[in-house]
Amino acid sequence: MENKFENGRLTVRLCDRVDSTNAPQVEEELLGLAERTGARQITLDAADTAYLSSAGLRILLKLKKRTEEVEVVNASPTLYEVLELTGFTDLVHVEKALRQISVDGCEVLGEGGFGVVYRLDEDTIVKIYKSTGLPAVRQEIELAKRAFVKGVPTAISYDIVQCGDRYGVVFEMVHSDMLANRINAEPERLEEYVDKYVELIRRVHATDFSDVDCPRAGASYVALFERTMKDILSPEEWAAFLDIIAAVPERDNMIHGDMHAKNIMVQGDELLLIDMDELMRGHPIYDIADIYYAYRDLPKTGRSQRFLNMDEAMCARFLDAFTRKYFAGLQGETLDTVLTGVGAFASLRGVHAVLVALFTGSRRAADPQARLAQLVQTMRADVLPYRDAIAQAAQLM
Repeated sequence: MENKFENGRLTVRLCDRVDSTNAPQVEEELLGLAERTGARQITLDAADTAYLSSAGLRILLKLKKRTEEVEVVNASPTLYEVLELTGFTDLVHVEKALRQISVDGCEVLGEGGFGVVYRLDEDTIVKIYKSTGLPAVRQEIELAKRAFVKGVPTAISYDIVQCGDRYGVVFEMVHSDMLANRINAEPERLEEYVDKYVELIRRVHATDFSDVDCPRAGASYVALFERTMKDILSPEEWAAFLDIIAAVPERDNMIHGDMHAKNIMVQGDELLLIDMDELMRGHPIYDIADIYYAYRDLPKTGRSQRFLNMDEAMCARFLDAFTRKYFAGLQGETLDTVLTGVGAFASLRGVHAVLVALFTGSRRAADPQARLAQLVQTMRADVLPYRDAIAQAAQLM
């Protein structure tokens, strides 16, 4: 049996069947490996295992008694059913084998820094992650479920799959389309669609996420900037950046983190959120600034069609409608103050987005120094001089 020992965990790929004829040899080998390695956790990979008899089940019990943790992964539906019926799923962690799919020939609905969304068929879409590991995929699904339970309309995920060596999540999206596509196809309904968009954003930001285990937006920004920019900003500039983050009031609102119209599906008369991998807690200014960065700044780079599915002219119309509707209760100097602060915070969001792409995305830059120098100039010209405006905007929102 193939095996690997790493960081206290012994992983063993089980043979095709374990029954009375070979159980003594399998038991001797497994217990011997556990003894020699001193493994604290054991993972049994059952990808090749079609049958596990009662003799094989007794081996699991012996391993469970000798180690801190035993898990079975890649269990076929039949094997999982055996383990469940015999109560072993209550004793050891068991994961079913993931369904393998292909997206060859499927329509690409959208692409972000961490994944690509495809239309599988009329009823389902799938998000295929570029490099995200399985634990992070499960974390995103769990966060999406928490949001759904709290009343936020989200696409319902019901299956984790594999596409080659990458993971994906399948969502049920019957007769649905991206909001960006609908706006492009029906520009005369822009105002109506933006009304629904603003309503969805307000519902998201009215959702209390204080009991959800997810990052705080401010802390997330500080952690990324500390790792990537602290040493190239002056001490005074770094202090000014920290002052900006500290000036935004701490709140426990749900923050989506990437709430542009390509991450929203239209299903009937309802808008549904997808792409929940950046869910956080924090002040709504983080989401609003992201929207401004997307529709104000991305078009200037010529990338709005690729990342937002909208051309430059439609981005301008969309942002204008959004501004009028979202900030409808503000007027005069108050509105000017808020828009100035949001605009500067949007520039900070743009720096953040590039840092994510440079250092944590699937395509890290080989030599990011030149790009970092540009980001420093953006900080100095478009962010740091507006500390007070950002603070005032956050207080007024």
